Amino acid sequence: MSILQKVLVAVCCVFLLGGCYEDESEITLNADGSGTIKGKLVISERLIVADSEDGSRGNTPPVSKEKVLEKVGSAVDITSIRLTELPDGGRIIEFEGTFSSAEQFFLSEFCLDTLKLRIAPAGDGKAAIYCDAWQSSGELSTTQLYGLAKGLYIKRTVHLPAEIEKTNGYRGKDKKTVSWVIDLRDKEGLARTKALVEGKDKGIGSVVFDASALAFSLPLKTTAPSEEITKSEKRPSPQGSSGLKAEVSWVAINKKVALDSNSNEPEISDLEFGIKVSWSKDSKPFACHKPILTNIQDDVGKNLVESTTYQSVYEIYGSSTEKTLKIKAKTPDGKAKTIINLEGYVPVVTNVNKETVILENMQELVGKETTGNPVLDKLNFKIKSIQGPRLNIKIDERYKTIMSLTVFGKDGNKLKNRGGSGAENSYSYDFSEDLSKLNKCELEVIVSQTIVKVPFSLKEVAVP
Repeated sequence: MSILQKVLVAVCCVFLLGGCYEDESEITLNADGSGTIKGKLVISERLIVADSEDGSRGNTPPVSKEKVLEKVGSAVDITSIRLTELPDGGRIIEFEGTFSSAEQFFLSEFCLDTLKLRIAPAGDGKAAIYCDAWQSSGELSTTQLYGLAKGLYIKRTVHLPAEIEKTNGYRGKDKKTVSWVIDLRDKEGLARTKALVEGKDKGIGSVVFDASALAFSLPLKTTAPSEEITKSEKRPSPQGSSGLKAEVSWVAINKKVALDSNSNEPEISDLEFGIKVSWSKDSKPFACHKPILTNIQDDVGKNLVESTTYQSVYEIYGSSTEKTLKIKAKTPDGKAKTIINLEGYVPVVTNVNKETVILENMQELVGKETTGNPVLDKLNFKIKSIQGPRLNIKIDERYKTIMSLTVFGKDGNKLKNRGGSGAENSYSYDFSEDLSKLNKCELEVIVSQTIVKVPFSLKEVAVP
């Protein structure tokens, strides 16, 4: 792994390629679960250029108003958004919005995966908000990252409906406001960042307050399958989500005892759960995403939620009516006896709309920014290169967009596909013949899909 790749893994914004990037969000949470958000992104000219290059592979932050709105999704009802171009080629994007319930905001992909915020019970009538906006790979120190990613600034501010009782963040004068800051812009910011990232909390911000100030219950629950439409110009044909269920089917943990240790107490690690998704024969889904944990603790009060993403997708094949997916959580405290308040959901793709596109001029499109086809251009499809029997492409969210890619030989027959490789938005397809003089290819792509969030929960289970 290259130094740059290590930076991309180590920093929560895995898209840093150099230059300035600032990301500030200010959330006001009301007692009834409604609230507001203000966001500000300062994006350098380098990142904007990187986003337009084939090599960015989708790892850059949203650099346009349209991409910000796509990222926010249904988590927030946007009331205003504006873009300011800077003299140096960079830009500032600012937006404001509201949400009507804690479930709408805190259970959204935007909050969990982008803002890295989560609300949960904290025992003894307390509530807590956690901020996991910094992920360290453990391979590079904060000081080393400062040299490689100088210019990074991330700030999360939350205005609470009750006074703060305990926090590792910065307290506001009103005693109800907390902020967490990652600052690699100068040495002073570096020192503060090191204290958070290399301290006992390992970079995870937390604030505890009286849960009685909330008019809603914790943990938050996704009580029924809820739909969201992605990439849609037209709504997919209806397919009911009735019959879809998710449940915790097993729990496992590793225990080991060192032979040269005087203690007989085992060391525990790798807490895993099996989440079984099932459906009726007449409501078979298209695919399942990796399960999302929204809450889990042990009886000592330790937060066990691991940061997760939406990325992994598992297609459903055959006539089976169930699929079991694995999800990991943090290791419980050594004194813990039970695991409690497990809540989460599985994003299930119940239906997709597909379109077939034929390109007759494959060779002419190599390296071009547009194919001239509106369906493919909307998905940012590009032919990066053709190398012998290999076709290298780029397409937005390849793992859940492209269904098939076929190349036709001179005789009009389909070439045998010998597999391929890639990650995220870039992929290589290998065929049985040299492609250098072939021009016709056919793609089947997903232009819209219905995702249903299927909830699962478990009140209590003994530590295995």
